[in-house]
Amino acid sequence: MEVITNSYPIRKFEVSYDWQEIQTRYLRLYAGLVSDALEHMGYHQQCMASGIYPLTHTMKVAGPAFTAHGIATPSRDTKVHDIRLGMFKSMVPGVVQIRDTQGDLSCGHFGEISATAAAAHGCVGAVIDGSTRDSNYLIDMGFPTFCRFRNPVEAFGRFMVVDYQIPIFVKGMSGLLQVNPGDYIFGDNDGVVVVPQELTIPVLELAEEWFASESQSRKAMATGRDPFDVYKEFGRF
Repeated sequence: MEVITNSYPIRKFEVSYDWQEIQTRYLRLYAGLVSDALEHMGYHQQCMASGIYPLTHTMKVAGPAFTAHGIATPSRDTKVHDIRLGMFKSMVPGVVQIRDTQGDLSCGHFGEISATAAAAHGCVGAVIDGSTRDSNYLIDMGFPTFCRFRNPVEAFGRFMVVDYQIPIFVKGMSGLLQVNPGDYIFGDNDGVVVVPQELTIPVLELAEEWFASESQSRKAMATGRDPFDVYKEFGRF
Protein backbone atom coordinates (compact mmCIF):
# COMPACT_ATOMS: atom_id res chain seq x y z
CA MET A 1 0.00 0.00 0.00
CA GLU A 2 1.27 3.46 -0.91
CA VAL A 3 0.03 6.69 0.63
CA ILE A 4 1.40 10.08 -0.42
CA THR A 5 2.15 12.34 2.56
CA ASN A 6 3.54 15.80 1.81
CA SER A 7 6.32 15.17 -0.75
CA TYR A 8 7.08 11.57 0.11
CA PRO A 9 5.24 8.24 -0.19
CA ILE A 10 4.58 5.85 2.69
CA ARG A 11 5.37 2.34 1.47
CA LYS A 12 4.66 -0.16 4.23
CA PHE A 13 5.12 -3.85 3.57
CA GLU A 14 4.68 -7.06 5.53
CA VAL A 15 6.56 -10.36 5.39
CA SER A 16 4.83 -13.73 5.57
CA TYR A 17 6.99 -15.02 8.43
CA ASP A 18 7.89 -14.18 12.01
CA TRP A 19 10.81 -11.84 11.35
CA GLN A 20 12.33 -12.27 14.80
CA GLU A 21 12.37 -16.07 14.59
CA ILE A 22 13.84 -16.05 11.09
CA GLN A 23 16.43 -13.44 12.03
CA THR A 24 17.51 -15.46 15.07
CA ARG A 25 17.94 -18.56 12.94
CA TYR A 26 19.89 -16.76 10.21
CA LEU A 27 22.21 -15.13 12.74
CA ARG A 28 23.38 -18.60 13.84
CA LEU A 29 24.75 -19.15 10.33
CA TYR A 30 27.56 -17.55 8.33
CA ALA A 31 27.68 -15.89 4.93
CA GLY A 32 29.63 -18.65 3.21
CA LEU A 33 27.00 -21.22 4.10
CA VAL A 34 24.12 -19.01 2.94
CA SER A 35 25.97 -18.43 -0.33
CA ASP A 36 26.56 -22.18 -0.72
CA ALA A 37 22.85 -22.85 -0.27
CA LEU A 38 21.99 -20.35 -2.99
CA GLU A 39 24.60 -21.85 -5.32
CA HIS A 40 23.07 -25.29 -4.73
CA MET A 41 19.69 -23.89 -5.82
CA GLY A 42 21.17 -22.45 -9.01
CA TYR A 43 21.70 -18.85 -7.86
CA HIS A 44 25.37 -18.13 -8.51
CA GLN A 45 25.61 -14.32 -8.37
CA GLN A 46 23.93 -13.31 -5.10
CA CYS A 47 26.91 -11.89 -3.20
CA MET A 48 27.84 -8.24 -3.16
CA ALA A 49 31.27 -7.44 -4.59
CA SER A 50 34.26 -7.84 -2.31
CA GLY A 51 35.07 -4.88 -0.10
CA ILE A 52 31.76 -4.51 1.73
CA TYR A 53 32.43 -5.31 5.37
CA PRO A 54 31.08 -4.50 8.84
CA LEU A 55 32.55 -1.72 10.95
CA THR A 56 33.65 -4.37 13.45
CA HIS A 57 34.33 -8.03 12.74
CA THR A 58 31.64 -9.24 15.14
CA MET A 59 28.77 -7.37 13.49
CA LYS A 60 26.22 -9.50 11.64
CA VAL A 61 23.04 -8.41 9.93
CA ALA A 62 19.94 -10.33 8.84
CA GLY A 63 16.55 -9.10 7.68
CA PRO A 64 14.34 -8.21 4.73
CA ALA A 65 15.68 -5.46 2.51
CA PHE A 66 14.49 -1.90 2.84
CA THR A 67 15.97 -0.38 -0.29
CA ALA A 68 17.10 3.23 -0.71
CA HIS A 69 18.20 4.77 -4.01
CA GLY A 70 20.66 7.65 -3.89
CA ILE A 71 22.37 9.86 -6.43
CA ALA A 72 25.23 12.34 -6.47
CA THR A 73 23.77 15.84 -6.71
CA PRO A 74 24.72 19.35 -5.59
CA SER A 75 21.02 20.04 -4.94
CA ARG A 76 19.99 21.40 -1.57
CA ASP A 77 16.29 21.27 -2.41
CA THR A 78 14.56 20.71 0.92
CA LYS A 79 11.60 18.97 -0.75
CA VAL A 80 13.93 16.33 -2.13
CA HIS A 81 15.74 16.17 1.20
CA ASP A 82 12.38 15.43 2.85
CA ILE A 83 12.25 12.18 0.90
CA ARG A 84 15.10 10.82 3.03
CA LEU A 85 13.38 12.00 6.18
CA GLY A 86 10.04 10.61 5.10
CA MET A 87 11.36 7.16 4.25
CA PHE A 88 11.77 6.32 7.92
CA LYS A 89 7.98 6.31 8.20
CA SER A 90 7.86 3.39 5.78
CA MET A 91 10.19 1.19 7.84
CA VAL A 92 8.78 -1.78 9.71
CA PRO A 93 10.43 -3.84 12.48
CA GLY A 94 13.22 -6.15 11.33
CA VAL A 95 14.22 -4.49 8.06
CA VAL A 96 17.79 -3.94 6.91
CA GLN A 97 18.34 -0.69 5.05
CA ILE A 98 20.41 -1.21 1.93
CA ARG A 99 21.52 1.87 -0.04
CA ASP A 100 22.96 2.17 -3.49
CA THR A 101 25.23 5.14 -4.19
CA GLN A 102 25.91 4.85 -7.93
CA GLY A 103 29.62 4.60 -7.12
CA ASP A 104 29.78 8.06 -5.56
CA LEU A 105 32.98 8.79 -3.60
CA SER A 106 32.34 12.37 -2.53
CA CYS A 107 31.04 12.01 1.03
CA GLY A 108 29.79 9.87 3.87
CA HIS A 109 26.50 8.33 2.71
CA PHE A 110 25.24 7.14 6.10
CA GLY A 111 25.88 8.27 9.64
CA GLU A 112 24.88 8.00 13.27
CA ILE A 113 21.78 10.24 13.17
CA SER A 114 20.40 8.29 10.21
CA ALA A 115 21.08 5.07 12.11
CA THR A 116 19.37 6.42 15.22
CA ALA A 117 16.26 7.40 13.25
CA ALA A 118 16.22 4.06 11.41
CA ALA A 119 16.61 2.05 14.60
CA ALA A 120 13.77 3.98 16.22
CA HIS A 121 11.52 2.83 13.37
CA GLY A 122 12.51 -0.82 13.65
CA CYS A 123 15.50 -1.06 11.30
CA VAL A 124 18.07 -3.62 12.56
CA GLY A 125 21.08 -2.72 10.41
CA ALA A 126 22.40 -1.03 7.30
CA VAL A 127 24.31 -2.10 4.20
CA ILE A 128 25.73 0.90 2.37
CA ASP A 129 27.19 0.29 -1.08
CA GLY A 130 29.42 3.27 -0.38
CA SER A 131 30.65 4.96 2.78
CA THR A 132 29.77 5.77 6.35
CA ARG A 133 30.79 8.55 8.67
CA ASP A 134 30.39 8.84 12.46
CA SER A 135 31.82 5.33 12.57
CA ASN A 136 32.73 5.36 16.25
CA TYR A 137 29.19 6.43 17.14
CA LEU A 138 27.76 3.62 15.01
CA ILE A 139 30.06 1.12 16.70
CA ASP A 140 29.30 2.40 20.18
CA MET A 141 25.55 2.24 19.61
CA GLY A 142 25.90 -1.35 18.37
CA PHE A 143 24.10 -0.73 15.09
CA PRO A 144 25.29 -3.32 12.54
CA THR A 145 26.64 -1.29 9.62
CA PHE A 146 28.36 -2.53 6.46
CA CYS A 147 30.16 -0.24 4.03
CA ARG A 148 32.96 -0.05 1.47
CA PHE A 149 34.87 2.87 2.95
CA ARG A 150 34.61 5.74 5.45
CA ASN A 151 34.42 9.44 4.71
CA PRO A 152 33.83 12.33 7.14
CA VAL A 153 32.39 14.72 4.51
CA GLU A 154 28.75 15.85 4.83
CA ALA A 155 26.40 14.37 2.21
CA PHE A 156 23.95 17.28 1.94
CA GLY A 157 24.82 19.21 -1.20
CA ARG A 158 26.74 16.24 -2.61
CA PHE A 159 24.53 13.15 -2.37
CA MET A 160 20.86 12.53 -1.69
CA VAL A 161 18.42 9.65 -1.31
CA VAL A 162 15.74 10.27 -3.94
CA ASP A 163 13.56 7.15 -3.66
CA TYR A 164 13.06 4.06 -1.54
CA GLN A 165 11.38 0.65 -1.50
CA ILE A 166 12.05 0.20 -5.20
CA PRO A 167 14.38 -2.25 -6.96
CA ILE A 168 17.99 -1.02 -6.82
CA PHE A 169 21.36 -2.14 -8.12
CA VAL A 170 24.45 -2.64 -5.95
CA LYS A 171 27.90 -3.89 -6.92
CA GLY A 172 27.86 -7.65 -7.36
CA MET A 173 30.63 -10.16 -7.86
CA SER A 174 30.28 -10.05 -11.65
CA GLY A 175 28.51 -6.77 -12.35
CA LEU A 176 25.37 -5.23 -10.96
CA LEU A 177 23.28 -7.15 -8.46
CA GLN A 178 19.58 -6.30 -8.22
CA VAL A 179 18.06 -5.99 -4.77
CA ASN A 180 14.28 -5.88 -4.40
CA PRO A 181 12.33 -4.73 -1.36
CA GLY A 182 11.81 -7.78 0.84
CA ASP A 183 14.81 -9.77 -0.43
CA TYR A 184 16.62 -11.22 2.56
CA ILE A 185 19.93 -9.56 3.45
CA PHE A 186 22.56 -11.50 5.37
CA GLY A 187 26.01 -10.18 6.19
CA ASP A 188 28.98 -11.02 8.36
CA ASN A 189 32.73 -10.37 8.31
CA ASP A 190 33.07 -12.13 4.94
CA GLY A 191 30.58 -9.90 3.13
CA VAL A 192 26.91 -9.61 2.20
CA VAL A 193 24.58 -12.12 0.53
CA VAL A 194 21.22 -11.21 -1.04
CA VAL A 195 18.60 -13.97 -0.87
CA PRO A 196 15.62 -13.55 -3.25
CA GLN A 197 12.51 -13.02 -1.16
CA GLU A 198 10.80 -16.24 -2.21
CA LEU A 199 13.87 -18.26 -1.17
CA THR A 200 14.17 -16.77 2.33
CA ILE A 201 12.87 -19.89 4.10
CA PRO A 202 14.15 -22.60 1.68
CA VAL A 203 17.70 -21.20 1.82
CA LEU A 204 17.52 -20.96 5.60
CA GLU A 205 16.34 -24.54 6.00
CA LEU A 206 19.01 -25.95 3.67
CA ALA A 207 21.75 -23.89 5.33
CA GLU A 208 20.62 -25.07 8.77
CA GLU A 209 20.75 -28.68 7.60
CA TRP A 210 24.29 -28.21 6.31
CA PHE A 211 25.28 -26.29 9.43
CA ALA A 212 24.35 -29.32 11.55
CA SER A 213 26.28 -31.65 9.23
CA GLU A 214 29.31 -29.38 9.32
CA SER A 215 29.28 -29.37 13.11
CA GLN A 216 29.46 -33.16 13.12
CA SER A 217 32.10 -33.18 10.38
CA ARG A 218 34.20 -30.65 12.29
CA LYS A 219 34.15 -32.77 15.45
CA ALA A 220 35.04 -35.91 13.52
CA MET A 221 37.90 -34.20 11.67
CA ALA A 222 39.31 -32.92 14.97
CA THR A 223 39.72 -36.48 16.20
CA GLY A 224 41.96 -37.36 13.24
CA ARG A 225 39.49 -39.56 11.39
CA ASP A 226 40.08 -40.28 7.71
CA PRO A 227 38.80 -37.22 5.77
CA PHE A 228 37.28 -39.46 3.10
CA ASP A 229 35.27 -41.35 5.71
CA VAL A 230 34.12 -38.14 7.35
CA TYR A 231 33.02 -36.62 4.06
CA LYS A 232 31.21 -39.80 3.08
CA GLU A 233 29.33 -39.82 6.39
CA PHE A 234 28.41 -36.13 6.71
CA GLY A 235 28.65 -34.75 3.16
CA ARG A 236 30.21 -31.43 4.20
CA PHE A 237 33.89 -30.52 4.30
